[in-house]
Amino acid sequence: MAGKDHRFDVKIISVEPAPKPSEGSQMAKAQCERGGAVPPTLHSAGRCSVKTFMRSALVGLALVGSGCMLFVAKETLYLHAAQDRATQPAVRERLGVPWQTASTLAGETVWVYEVWEEHPGSRWTATGMWCDEYVLTFDHQGVLRRWTHKSQLHGGTLRPTYCVDNGFKPRLSS
Repeated sequence: MAGKDHRFDVKIISVEPAPKPSEGSQMAKAQCERGGAVPPTLHSAGRCSVKTFMRSALVGLALVGSGCMLFVAKETLYLHAAQDRATQPAVRERLGVPWQTASTLAGETVWVYEVWEEHPGSRWTATGMWCDEYVLTFDHQGVLRRWTHKSQLHGGTLRPTYCVDNGFKPRLSS
């Protein structure tokens, strides 16, 4: 150990007494509301950090919510807006000719659309096809009243024989 210089860096920190609980909380509240720096007291640190956390959480939720809207299919957005308003000609103009048509026992008209999209695959999923099935029900006046949407990935195959499990099945005539 001879010949080595052992030095220690010492940092002196001055500590001021904390304000009384009533003074500190009033001062912290005022500074937190103005967005200023808050003295590091136990009471003030908790209030500002919770307020900051809540603001950050709300901003985060807003961003996630608006980001998810980017991934909603155009057919779904249209059908939300068209329900109880659009007629059969308007829907046909927007979505095209249905893949299949049928009628309910009550005499309502049912149109089925299938939207296929190739899925390139990833590290976790095989190449395949996505299929979205939209089942639209029109009343006796031809107005869109109800619709359902199912989606399924057919991994590993580019030529599936059906769109979605438990998809639309027309009733059989007797």
